[in-house]
Amino acid sequence: MPPENSTDKTSVEERLLASIKLMDASQGCALLRIETDDPEGAVCGLASSDGIIAVVQNGKTMLPQFQFDMANGRIFDVVGAILNLRPACVSNLRLCYWLNRGHVDFGCAPTQRFGHEDAAIVAAFRRYIEPVRHG
Repeated sequence: MPPENSTDKTSVEERLLASIKLMDASQGCALLRIETDDPEGAVCGLASSDGIIAVVQNGKTMLPQFQFDMANGRIFDVVGAILNLRPACVSNLRLCYWLNRGHVDFGCAPTQRFGHEDAAIVAAFRRYIEPVRHG
């Protein structure tokens, strides 16, 4: 019988991050045309001011690619709108999960509709974060 606390099992966080295309801080800075000697610091500054979604993978700050309009070298506007609405209890990891799972309103993950159905994505996120009230 295998041990219950096996170290061979990947965590939920590792599986989620493995399912998302990520770029490192220097790639993100290059895409956004940010010239800096400290790309990790620049990205962390953007993330702390809710300008970008950043996650940590293997001790490195990584950026999910879905938030970037690669053709125009910018962050999709909907990302900022969602980050401005996000309550403190919703971590970047949880936000990535919500954005990348299939959603009934879109028939796909919200990230696949970035730049096309931004208002509907923001409305769906508002419903997601709305507190449950009974009575």
